[in-house]
Amino acid sequence: MRRYYLHKSGEILYAELVTPEGNKLTARSTGTKNRDEALLIIAKWLESGIPTGRVRKPRTLEAAAGIENILKAIRRSELNSDDALRIVQSLKDKNLIDTPAVKSGNGAVSFTEFIEKFWDYETSPYVREKLTHGQSMGKRHCYEMGSRFLRYWKPYFEGRKLNDITRQDLKTFSMSLAENGLAPASVNKVMTVGNACLSWAYREGLIPSDPTVGLINFAGKTKKPGVLTPLEAQTLFATPWKDKRAYVGSLLACTTGMRSGEVLALKLEDIGKQVLNIRHSWSDYDGLKSPKNGETRRVPLLPEVRAKLLELAEENPFGEEGYIFYGSLPNKPIDRNVLLDGLHNALIGIGIDAKVRGIVFHSWRHYYAARMADRMTADQVSRVTGHKSRAVYEEYADHITEENIEEVGRVGAEVFSNILQFRQGA
Repeated sequence: MRRYYLHKSGEILYAELVTPEGNKLTARSTGTKNRDEALLIIAKWLESGIPTGRVRKPRTLEAAAGIENILKAIRRSELNSDDALRIVQSLKDKNLIDTPAVKSGNGAVSFTEFIEKFWDYETSPYVREKLTHGQSMGKRHCYEMGSRFLRYWKPYFEGRKLNDITRQDLKTFSMSLAENGLAPASVNKVMTVGNACLSWAYREGLIPSDPTVGLINFAGKTKKPGVLTPLEAQTLFATPWKDKRAYVGSLLACTTGMRSGEVLALKLEDIGKQVLNIRHSWSDYDGLKSPKNGETRRVPLLPEVRAKLLELAEENPFGEEGYIFYGSLPNKPIDRNVLLDGLHNALIGIGIDAKVRGIVFHSWRHYYAARMADRMTADQVSRVTGHKSRAVYEEYADHITEENIEEVGRVGAEVFSNILQFRQGA
């Protein structure tokens, strides 16, 4: 049986090697016009194997025949997009390819349209999946992600398919954001918009690989809110405020570390004799929802602050069922901007530029944590403020006892005694 066939294509000699079973392999160039040189090359192939590249070892005739059988099977088979996904995933698992593009199937859709639907709170399968599994996913978050998509992702990726986005595309995009002056923390937030979509699409089998794997976040610290000094806080609460609700809201946040949404969600039933029960948070997009991290908690309530809350409750035109920080409608509290604008106006009254200092309503949360941390351990403070991840909460939740509440309350009364005089307060 012949072991090879030799023929010319143009000026170059090509060899068709024959396997022991008598099957001819695809013709390969010997790279020479000279017959003797070609025969020497063929003899080397038959003895040592067929070269497959500069780095890899030569392949035996049997191995080469196996590869050719695979290729023939692919050419002859009626493959669909799912078959193609399985094939390219197998190649990726062997580190032979990076991010392949399958031109048909569920992944052959507009990338920008996919992202837009992905962050649509009402129709997104991703949102529905998160909510079904009891995970937090708010309308406000989806709105913010959608806004970043429209501003950054849509103009850059318009016209691209979901299944042909590569890791290099994402790296180039992120670099362009940074080069255009976006802060590192902002770049990371923008990248989350599309990266979350791509990772989910991979897990759902819509694309053959996850192009976000191995991407590196940009280094940089998020700018923290400015914080008042104790003397500034004392002066602030001793000066007249235009809106009593804004005054009490800031006083409450300052002495408890509550978030603005938790302040707005308060009702009369949440006010105990010595504690506040933080059961809900208010969102302009979601309405009444669970507090951040999905965990309720109790915080010590100083008597002077409790009295101010009860005064607001008495003034509520919607009765005991309404929100403590009531607005113009019975089923909604005031807009959170009332709290922020009231704080900023009061700061102007004592000569502080909120914009220059970076003072926002959330600054009270940092003020509380900083003042209390001077007198208590971080663990003791975090159990009250909710400054913790879910994992940490699970570790400490069982230890939030009455003794803890009383101790934090005693320390709070001492720490905030300078602002609890209300000489000129609203």
